[in-house]
Amino acid sequence: MTTFQNQVAAEATIAEREWTAALGAVTEEIADCFERREPRAVVREMTEAMLMELDTRNCWTLAEALGHRGPHRLQHLLSRAAVDHDLARDRIAAWAAGELTDPDAVLIVDETGDEKSSTDCVGAARQYSGALGGIGLYQVAVHLTYASRHGHAPIDRALYLGAEWAADEERRLLAGVPDDVVFATKPQLAGALLARTRDLGIKARWLAGDEVYGGKKLRRTAPALGFDYALAVRTDHRVDTAIGRLTVTQLAARVPRKNWMRLRTGHGLKGDRHYDWAMLGIDPDDTPDGHRPGHAAVLVRRHRYTGELSFYRCHSATPVTLADLVDVVCCR
Repeated sequence: MTTFQNQVAAEATIAEREWTAALGAVTEEIADCFERREPRAVVREMTEAMLMELDTRNCWTLAEALGHRGPHRLQHLLSRAAVDHDLARDRIAAWAAGELTDPDAVLIVDETGDEKSSTDCVGAARQYSGALGGIGLYQVAVHLTYASRHGHAPIDRALYLGAEWAADEERRLLAGVPDDVVFATKPQLAGALLARTRDLGIKARWLAGDEVYGGKKLRRTAPALGFDYALAVRTDHRVDTAIGRLTVTQLAARVPRKNWMRLRTGHGLKGDRHYDWAMLGIDPDDTPDGHRPGHAAVLVRRHRYTGELSFYRCHSATPVTLADLVDVVCCR
């Protein structure tokens, strides 16, 4: 028992040392994004406090955990400090992707919702949030995560400003929303995040996302920027095949029983999760101008017991196996 305890203590010490070094490297990366050194120091303190085991996290509880007399330093950082947020975002994204670099990395686009108490908060409106499981007064943001075999990290985000909020000049003025921030759909925001990632020189191969992001425009944008994709689509999504235009549900019904392959897709509370999978080639209808058609397919996932089907529209510049596509989809 003593040997085991010593091993655990040693591992914890090494992990803490590695974490401290990594946090120091990140703060050095963004040092020149602050006009003054005091907010730079508070950023590091606040990051450490956010990772503490606290019942609630706000400026008061974080300040108490840090031993501050009050929340004023943290509040100043969040509301008034002069910070180049965009430059800091780009520096941190490039650093994280460099630490996790993988030529077959997956960029995962998704959204999160934060519950709000008032529509005065920028973008807050009654809308659906999958993360919170229903319709409510939420502020929704589109996020991009870099996932590789070494780990994963969020690298970019964009606030979703609904059409009603974007058109309300009085609320925009009161909240200080810049004139160049206009209404954009979630797939359009995802396309902008992809373009920024490419411009930063971040290396990744795949784009993955749910049904919200499976539309034709984003499917054309991804290859144009140099990314293959595996995006979820609706059950009534239509594709071109050698036998005509079919829905993905109709296409799945034509898969012979022997062509389904059972694969492990992760580990849950009750053990390994297995699904039945099938990959069917289709004719690409979303090839960007000046690009080769590449290889297009529909990936079908079937629940072993309920028979419920899920569908993914996939494209790659070079041939890939069913197992390759399953790995990409399961990154989400």
